[in-house]
Amino acid sequence: MSQYDPIVPTIRGRAMITQALAEEKALYFTRVEWGDGVKQQDAQQESFTGLIHKVIESGVTKKRREEDTLYLTTVYDNSKIKTGFYVRELGVYAKVGQNGQEYLFAYTYASNASYTPASSQYNEKRVTIALGVDAQVNVIVKFNSQQYATREELEDHDADTSSHEVIFNNFVKNVTRVNDATFQITKGDNTSTTITIDNVAHAGSATSATNATYTTTASSGDNSTRIASTAYVFREIASAVAKLINSAPGTLDTLDKLAAALADDPNFATTITNLLALKAPLSSPTFTGTPRVPTASSSSNDTQAASTSFVKSALLSFLTDRNFIKGVMDAIGSETLSQFGVKYNFDNPNAWSISLGRLFGGLIIQGGWNIIPERQVKTIPFPINFTNKAFKPLIAWDDPAQGANPSWQFVAGATADTTSLQIGLHTQNGEGERGVNWLVAGI
Repeated sequence: MSQYDPIVPTIRGRAMITQALAEEKALYFTRVEWGDGVKQQDAQQESFTGLIHKVIESGVTKKRREEDTLYLTTVYDNSKIKTGFYVRELGVYAKVGQNGQEYLFAYTYASNASYTPASSQYNEKRVTIALGVDAQVNVIVKFNSQQYATREELEDHDADTSSHEVIFNNFVKNVTRVNDATFQITKGDNTSTTITIDNVAHAGSATSATNATYTTTASSGDNSTRIASTAYVFREIASAVAKLINSAPGTLDTLDKLAAALADDPNFATTITNLLALKAPLSSPTFTGTPRVPTASSSSNDTQAASTSFVKSALLSFLTDRNFIKGVMDAIGSETLSQFGVKYNFDNPNAWSISLGRLFGGLIIQGGWNIIPERQVKTIPFPINFTNKAFKPLIAWDDPAQGANPSWQFVAGATADTTSLQIGLHTQNGEGERGVNWLVAGI
């Protein structure tokens, strides 16, 4: 048997789980493919849409669920294979909804693959595949009707008390007398129906019986055309019901179990109602203090309340997940900078701007070069206005001073608002003007 790597849901497979939950549709698993393609070492299995080279396919014969894990059993043979092959690839296909499009849901690869010979040497393998599927997703499997069940599967079926639930639901579980001629029949699935038994008694040659007519009670098992007394009818019904109940397996004898579960409380409904009144309402409850909830598993993706521990763990998982980061980078790579709102203008080297747009929170960076006269405060308009505020400007003076002694001592300052930059220069031992490079960031 091939030694497969852990099976990996594809990007499309994870999307199908999300779609099934959002649209409240069933996730249908349809088939399994087997192939002998050779996977490149750096190939990303999550992005696969099909096998590299398919050889055969097989159906699903059995499913089993344990919380967020779905187990699918499939059987493949070489009856239709003309040339043997190494079974390196395995792919599971599914679709959302009965009429949905079928896609590759999960894929795995075996570097150490087993060999399946041609049909001249019959070979059959049974494989159970474990898939991670949210427990909230309704899963339906398209079973292969032409594949057989093993003896082990038949024994498991016979041991399962719910295997013949449909048949049991049609059995009579209880009969209640409503009045003289009306009975309520309760079946195994707790559905009820009401029947009426009309006893027509014949007295001598009379054509009708308008008053009560009495007759002897026949013995048990009488199956003739004689008149049945009410005593006979009730006795036979009681006997038939008793036989039906006594013939049921112990696990299906629920009458005593129900009575015990209700603690023989005649006012059980009132008791439960009073207890429920102590609970918070389901619709928009108001909590005080510090409510606490269980921390959900890392794979939870439903309407369960989230603790702060779950939120922090989920955020950290996303930010450190290689696939998530790759997805973001792929998305960025498929867009142009302008589509993210990035704009820039370097036409004038003395007054330029970069607007990074929504990708970086609306950050804007502007810069330029200007001449500042001595003993003046010069206002320099920005190439573009900031929307909210400008941060503290950065300035760097030319050295030596333009038109003045390089040994100047001077005092300078700079402030900025959303539309302009103000730079002041005051020399202590010289006159002239000085060039300044400036840089301002803002939002």
